[in-house]
Amino acid sequence: MAVDLVTQELILRAQDGDQDSMNMILKNYENFIFLNARNYFLVGADKDDLLQEGMIGLIKAIRAYDNNKEASFKTFATLCIKRQIVTAIKAANAQKNLALNSALGNSIETSEGREVSYNKGLDSYINYTPEELFLGKEKIKEFYTFVAENFSSFEREVFAQMVKGYNYREIADQLGKTLKTIDNSIQRIKRKSEVWIQRY
Repeated sequence: MAVDLVTQELILRAQDGDQDSMNMILKNYENFIFLNARNYFLVGADKDDLLQEGMIGLIKAIRAYDNNKEASFKTFATLCIKRQIVTAIKAANAQKNLALNSALGNSIETSEGREVSYNKGLDSYINYTPEELFLGKEKIKEFYTFVAENFSSFEREVFAQMVKGYNYREIADQLGKTLKTIDNSIQRIKRKSEVWIQRY
């Protein structure tokens, strides 16, 4: 893997201002950053924007890395890259929250034909995803079509509670199920959501 070619000597030279060393590290991490960035959505942007944010995170990692710490540079850089991407996404999401909630509407139909509101928007759902999932407005309807076609009736019930902001125990209480049953359902929802994420 290209990232393994980044040596401590190369990092030190980059920290001392050697631009060739800096460029070499950026080049070796480019594919690594792309693989991390593809798991995220940035509202109103494309993958190149996320790649750029990842590069910014990597530059911050190079400048701040201390070899005397226990963490390897790769571990430290991964943390900085993901933190930079997530920070950019959260900033964009804060500005777009109202538009996203409007695009979602005010309710989702349950297996019993009832409609439940989720005025708190997507924040609670984001907390349950394997990656922090932020959906661009143009993808909202596609995602809910995917939910309707691929989630079981019980999974849609659980999902409806998730987007209302309830935690595991509250969902279990609301639906009269055990925590284990709810956890199993949420894990299935995560796996199915990942399928949709990979498509987009």
